Amino acid sequence: MLNELKSMSNNWIYQSNRLIEASYTLTVMEQKLIRLLASMIKKDDDDFKEYKFKTKELIKILNTSDSRFYRDIDNITDSIMQRVIKIKDINTGEFEKYHWVDVCKYKDGVLILKVNKELKPFYLNLDWYTKYQLKNIMQFKSTYSFRLYELLKQYEKIGIRSITIDDFRCVLDIDDKQYPKYANLKQKVISVAVNEINSKTDLYIEYEEIKEVRKITSLKFYIKHNENVKSERAIDLEDLNRENINYDINIVKNLIGDISYSEAYKILNAADYDIEKVKEKYNVVSKIKNINNLVGAMMQAIK
Repeated sequence: MLNELKSMSNNWIYQSNRLIEASYTLTVMEQKLIRLLASMIKKDDDDFKEYKFKTKELIKILNTSDSRFYRDIDNITDSIMQRVIKIKDINTGEFEKYHWVDVCKYKDGVLILKVNKELKPFYLNLDWYTKYQLKNIMQFKSTYSFRLYELLKQYEKIGIRSITIDDFRCVLDIDDKQYPKYANLKQKVISVAVNEINSKTDLYIEYEEIKEVRKITSLKFYIKHNENVKSERAIDLEDLNRENINYDINIVKNLIGDISYSEAYKILNAADYDIEKVKEKYNVVSKIKNINNLVGAMMQAIK
């Protein structure tokens, strides 16, 4: 079953807290694509579906250019198929490794993704989870902002979260050779992520550095709801939805020929806005001779 993205204005992401505390590396574009995929999963679903994204939707939602998207899409999808996420077993404390995605197809301007079935416990039928709206994270420019936001969103109701520098590095998958000094880690990771979260999301955070024997060993974050944040670039997904429907209606009109806008809309609506289904049924119906009511025949074929 294909679950096509139509409107994301109020999409929520539901994730197991074990997934939030997992260790992995993704680029900014990969982070966005994984979160976009996660926002289409319903926590009470029984199984994963195949999720379909049109190119024009992705370009707008990911805030990229046409040329960059078409240049990078193969590399991005290849990389996502290979990325590994390490999740700690709650009983043994050992890490278990999984791939994010086990199906990835790109053809005729449509990207189809399916989440690795082994990740069901972390997305479906959840008990211990954190939720947030997709729009809060889609403007991030640092890959670390995604991770810190989720780690702190998890503790929003408590208002405080302490984390050791070692655990912070582990979760964000930053080894000791990368930003070996705390000053580098603070400048390149922590400060950048904190500034992005405070200026672009529903959270406002401050933090305190905890020292032991003159060495900073942990961070204490203070988490508040951000009442004053204003989006730099609102992602108007309702407009995107209308644009997509109008675009597909014109495809139906051009495909079938002499029909009105309302008739094309009825056909598209009957097909649950699946333009490929409309094309498939038209290929069958168009071969039938002496049809008096082509629109009626299409409606019947779709049903």
